[in-house]
Amino acid sequence: MHYRKSVFRSLALVTQLGLSVITPVFLCIFIGYQIDSRTGMKTMIPLLILGVLAGGRCAWQIVRGALKQERREDAQILQERLSRAGRAGVSKPKQPSRIRKDGPAAELEGMIGQTAGETQTAKEADDDGVAH
Repeated sequence: MHYRKSVFRSLALVTQLGLSVITPVFLCIFIGYQIDSRTGMKTMIPLLILGVLAGGRCAWQIVRGALKQERREDAQILQERLSRAGRAGVSKPKQPSRIRKDGPAAELEGMIGQTAGETQTAKEADDDGVAH
């Protein structure tokens, strides 16, 4: 999801940059042409330079804002990861498991049900017809 979001954001940023640079240049060329055709003054070149400078300033502001926003989002993602890091990992139960019986406790529980007279080998149990 994050990848898809960044692709669309990059596409929007490139489009916005292109339009914000081209628009002032074309406006200044149009205004310079109108002034040249009506008054005969040669203002097209100075207005073209002015349009390029205005487009560059616009692009600089857009890129600076996008970088600030990306830094804020990266810091937020990092903070979320750090807050989840304390909870990540295997949690141990507070009491011993009643389902999983491993180790010496399981052996003791198996022996508790048997008395000295009840113990028999597996072969003897099979001979008696008792299935395990």
